[in-house]
Amino acid sequence: MLVKGDVFAGYTIRRVLGHGGMGVVYLARHPRLPRLTALKLLSRDLSADEEIRRRFEREADLVAQLEHPNIVNVYDRGTDDDQLWISMQFVAGTDVATADVNVLTPGRAVQIAAETATALDFAHASGVLHRDVKPANILLAKPPIGRPERVVLTDFGIAAVRDSETTLSSAGSITATLAYAAPEHLAGGPMDHRADQYSLACTLFWMLTGSVPFPGPSPAAVIQAHMSTPVPPLRSLRPDLPSTLDAVLARATAKHPAARYASCTEFADAARAALFAVPGPWHHQPQYTSSGVVLRARENPRPYPAPRPPTPAQPYPHVAQPHTQRPSTGGNPIPPRRPATRPGTIDFPGGRNHPGYIVPPQHRRPP
Repeated sequence: MLVKGDVFAGYTIRRVLGHGGMGVVYLARHPRLPRLTALKLLSRDLSADEEIRRRFEREADLVAQLEHPNIVNVYDRGTDDDQLWISMQFVAGTDVATADVNVLTPGRAVQIAAETATALDFAHASGVLHRDVKPANILLAKPPIGRPERVVLTDFGIAAVRDSETTLSSAGSITATLAYAAPEHLAGGPMDHRADQYSLACTLFWMLTGSVPFPGPSPAAVIQAHMSTPVPPLRSLRPDLPSTLDAVLARATAKHPAARYASCTEFADAARAALFAVPGPWHHQPQYTSSGVVLRARENPRPYPAPRPPTPAQPYPHVAQPHTQRPSTGGNPIPPRRPATRPGTIDFPGGRNHPGYIVPPQHRRPP
């Protein structure tokens, strides 16, 4: 275990960020750049396995190609003292697993699932499966003042490193891993993107209720429930939630992948539509995207301000304007100003250039 001040692969350790079945994640200072990174170290006993080493490095290479605002960036990887490590983006904030579900509104829970779904679909389009979607792997980045959290998905591909024996024998992480795993994952069969959708649906169930779908007394009971038991209705734990959400979660957690939604985003859209199809207090809670856009404004738009009255068109500068006679201030009135005319032209009656124009006495020059 490294402590504050230790140097590993050039990175200066600040503190421990978290532990997992694969190893430890440290907050560390980059050896050359003025920034902090999350340094993940694969445990030494797993680093001794050549197959695990190859898969660990391959997954790091795949995730490094994913550039998405809702996916943690991978900066570098390497080996130091025969121990594998990955340098990743440090996200200041918390994760969904430590969020207070009593404070997390249903609308915000659905929105977190929607942003996670966007990240998953992007990864799936690039040929990368997550295989370990759960609340602890969904980060809520600390936002600027007045903005909501930014959802960031982390730990891509780490679960793929674990074989069935390692997963089932790691007592400290059984609940956290098995509670959200798809049946085909637990059965050791082939998996595709719909396995991540199943795990995302179980994660949304936890965010809405504060409980995993199958809180069995043992790992075997949890596995059996995933394989054969439907997800319980949400209203059995949250009577205030609309029953329309149950059908959405039932489809996303279908035991056969072909019965699920075509994509994670399709599942998230269905969940949002089901939540807001029934009147409830969540209608008055603003829903945000990662950029801070209020989604509810689209369903309950703010009235636009009344248009301003049109400004009178201003004539082009060389066009003569009609004259308005100014009130007299006493004495002889000053002749109104007329538009200038070229010498030799005939002015209108009363104009200075008109043949009948008479200069007023007060304006005549002395002889």
